[in-house]
Amino acid sequence: MKKILIISALAVLTVSANAIDIVAANLYANTPFSPASGLNTVIRDVNQARTAQLLINQNQLGGMVAGDRITGMAFRLWNGATSTYTGATWTSYDIRVGQSVAPNLATTTFASNFTGGNTLVQTGGLTMTGFTSGNTGATPNAWQNTIAFSTPHIYTGGHLLVEIRHTGSNITNPANSFAEAVTTAGVGYGTDYRSFTATGNAATTGAQASFTMTKLSYTAVPEPATMAALGLGVAALLRRRRNK
Repeated sequence: MKKILIISALAVLTVSANAIDIVAANLYANTPFSPASGLNTVIRDVNQARTAQLLINQNQLGGMVAGDRITGMAFRLWNGATSTYTGATWTSYDIRVGQSVAPNLATTTFASNFTGGNTLVQTGGLTMTGFTSGNTGATPNAWQNTIAFSTPHIYTGGHLLVEIRHTGSNITNPANSFAEAVTTAGVGYGTDYRSFTATGNAATTGAQASFTMTKLSYTAVPEPATMAALGLGVAALLRRRRNK
C-alpha cells in the first residue's frame, strides 16, 4: 500500500509538470494565414532595437486556468521565406508577461495595456540558433527556438499580454526570413488577438501591427480534487506508519 501511494503521488507530480502548448492565433495554428505574411520585429537585426506587444484574448488560451505557470514561448518562420534565418544573439532581450485589457480595448500606449502586475520572464542576453524554412502553402514551418523563461509567469486569469523589448541582434537578417505573422485582415484580429510595435527598446507608444504567431508553453496546476485525493492518500500512509 505504501508503494502504491508513493507511486500515485509521483504520478500526480509528473503529470502536473508536463508542458502544454497553445498557439495564438488559434485559427492559424495548423493552417497559416493566407496570403502568407511575415514580420521581423521580434527577430530584428543589428542596431534595430524594437518593442512589441502581443495581446491575446483569454478565448485563445485553451484550458489554461488561474494558477497555471507559463514557462516559455516560441516563433516559427513564415512560408514566404526563401532562406534560412541564421543564428543570432541579442545582448538585451526582455520579455514581460501579465494580464491585459481586452484586445479591442487596447491603445497605442504600451503601459496602459497591462491591467496589473507583470512578470519579467526573460532578461539580458538571448541566443536563437536559427529558423529553417521550406514549407509553403497550407503547411506551416516548425516551431523553433523555444525561449525558456527563467522566471515563469503565474497566470491570474483574463486576457494575456506578452511584451518584448530588445536592442537588435548581432547579424544582418537574411532576405525575407521573417517570423510568421497575421495581418490586421486576419479573422479575429482586434478581438481575439492584436499587436502594437515601435522602434527602439524603450518606446512608450507604438502603432498597430501584424500579430506575430506565438506558441506559449505552460504547466497546469493539479485540480483541487486530485490534490485532495493525494492529501488523503498521504494522510493514510502516515497513519499506517504511526500504527506500526
